[in-house]
Amino acid sequence: MFAEVMAQAGQSLPFREVYWNVLSPHLKVYIPLAIMLVAFGYGVWRRFAMWRMGKKDKRTDNIVGRAFWAGWDLGSQRLVMRELVPGLIHAMLFFGFVILFIGTLIIMLEADLGIPVLSTPSYFYWAYTITLNLYGLLAIGGVVFLALRRYVLRPKELDNKHDDWFALFLLFAILVTGHLLQALRLAEQQPWWAAYSFVSYGFAKVMFWGLDSAALKTAHSVVWWVHFLLVLFFFAYLPFGKLWHIVAGSFSLFFRSSSSRGRMAKDEAVAAMMNGEDTDVETFGVAKLEELSWKQLLDSDACIRCGRCQENCPAYLTGKQLNPKQVIQDIKGHMEDVFGRRKKKDENGEDGRPSLQGEIISQEVLWACTTCRACEANCPMGIEHLDVILPMRQYLTQMETAFPQEVTSVFKGMENNNNPWQIGSNKRFDWAEDLDLKALAEDPEHEILFFVGCAGAFDDRAQKVTKAFIRLMQAAKVNFGLLGIEEGCCGETARRMGNEYLAQTLIMQNVETMNKYKVKRIVTTCPHGYNTLKNEYKDFGGDYEVLHHTELLAELIRDGRLQLSGDGMGKVAFHDSCYLGRYNDVFAAPRKALKAVPGLELVEAERSGRKAFCCGAGGGRMWMEENEGTRINNERTDQLLETGAKTVAVGCPYCLTMLTDGLKDKDLVDTHKILDVAEIMARYLPQEVKPAPVEEPKAPAQA
Repeated sequence: MFAEVMAQAGQSLPFREVYWNVLSPHLKVYIPLAIMLVAFGYGVWRRFAMWRMGKKDKRTDNIVGRAFWAGWDLGSQRLVMRELVPGLIHAMLFFGFVILFIGTLIIMLEADLGIPVLSTPSYFYWAYTITLNLYGLLAIGGVVFLALRRYVLRPKELDNKHDDWFALFLLFAILVTGHLLQALRLAEQQPWWAAYSFVSYGFAKVMFWGLDSAALKTAHSVVWWVHFLLVLFFFAYLPFGKLWHIVAGSFSLFFRSSSSRGRMAKDEAVAAMMNGEDTDVETFGVAKLEELSWKQLLDSDACIRCGRCQENCPAYLTGKQLNPKQVIQDIKGHMEDVFGRRKKKDENGEDGRPSLQGEIISQEVLWACTTCRACEANCPMGIEHLDVILPMRQYLTQMETAFPQEVTSVFKGMENNNNPWQIGSNKRFDWAEDLDLKALAEDPEHEILFFVGCAGAFDDRAQKVTKAFIRLMQAAKVNFGLLGIEEGCCGETARRMGNEYLAQTLIMQNVETMNKYKVKRIVTTCPHGYNTLKNEYKDFGGDYEVLHHTELLAELIRDGRLQLSGDGMGKVAFHDSCYLGRYNDVFAAPRKALKAVPGLELVEAERSGRKAFCCGAGGGRMWMEENEGTRINNERTDQLLETGAKTVAVGCPYCLTMLTDGLKDKDLVDTHKILDVAEIMARYLPQEVKPAPVEEPKAPAQA
């Protein structure tokens, strides 16, 4: 049947004459082609030279893995497709242009290398022309829909600039002239297979059918040169405009961090200073452009200003000065400015640039960040926003002592008592006075170390979670150990607040203690401690298997070691902790643990999972006041209340505090509850293993 249709009762198979109606094109095309290559080459050199202003950053490990994942992300468009409607529109344009580009390469095989591909009658040309017309139509649709979205619908996350409409116009002109070119050829030749080029055939029938041959050939020649010059201009313009994100974004995805997304890199200069080694580093952190890495400068070029970061940033959405998109764009503008000034210095050797810290990016912007990673998790270009913000905080803290006033007491507490509460370190094990528990100093035998953390040891409300979790482990006969007063602050809060020296001191103390007891496996109820112990302690000699308590509870339920019984719990909403979910992909475990509770109906907030809204406590914000906009914790509390659940389950002591404060602000503490997963599960332990009932939660003291 296929052969019969194609042969059309003995007629020839379809083919195409390459460079039809274009007389001796090669000499004519090489001159504008050479001009394009010079412009393109200069533009690429210029962008690369800008990136090289940044400091070294080794990103050449696991080349094969990097190439695979970058290729997968680009080829599948999976990161773009996380937002379905704009993702589909972009995919239409992307795949359309990719197929059309491949089609152009096939033409070049024949025209420049003499390989007869299209001019030989075959079924291949039939498939070729149908495919290119289909994807050309998709690409045109993509451009039109992008224009409608940007200039008619105008979603608030998009900010329109002249370069936006120009890029869309250029793409549209290339696509349309390409189809017009084929339409003119079909109208003049009128082959029997013309209808298979259905888009161009439509243009031909409407616009050109019936015109005389001379007029069609003249028009074809003009359109050919217009199309050709537009394509050359596209490549020449590429390094200078918005479309450069095609290249920069590909590089950004290839060179993104191959380590855990939760890992904050060890500052080797601080470590060297602590060890008494000589170092030529005069400042710590980032104060000026050249102290950012080349990857961070590359990221600024990769940003397409889609606004997904700002539309998921809790600080931005609650009226703070921070806008992660603007931070990246400000760095890009500053990079271009500094590059332009590089040869314009005064007699003192100064180039008159504005300062990165303070003038380009304000302190208020930097301190507003909760380090929730919503910006990075939703960025389709692999941009690493926190690698810019946190080193700039480090400079403010360690070089300028320019941190919020309330943080002073937190640092003092960590320095003097190994905890941010400023409670004597000798009281760290007081929470266990009424329990028959021994520290590893007395009984070093253990299956897993329970790292209680500062909140679990010193905060009255979090202590109830600690005890509930211990009861669950005892019911499952888990052989756990405790460090007692030898446990110290994990150092996470100090690191995110820029005090790297203090953080490394705290980390090394813990590593020394845990290695002394040959710790191999750790469980903790705090996602902040969990992330640091799991992803960052390795840099300091502490290589452990680390579990969040909800992971261990789900494991115990799965293995049948933990049994729950009792009456139905009812409707419960689960709040994802940023450091558990977006940082470490732990989404399923807490939900599996909750579903083991008899009669519990799990409901989800609109913002949950990867797009969950932060409680507002991360990045040291637990210890800082919010003086702008609305409170992040109140916004998140509202979102959770919209589920209709009167009980909210959490897996983080910071979230526990912030969301309970949200209930207090709304006078709902008598009718609604914020409970840790462990507290909910402990209520349903069989009576014979219950040493005491779980206490009803009380509003925690202000941090």
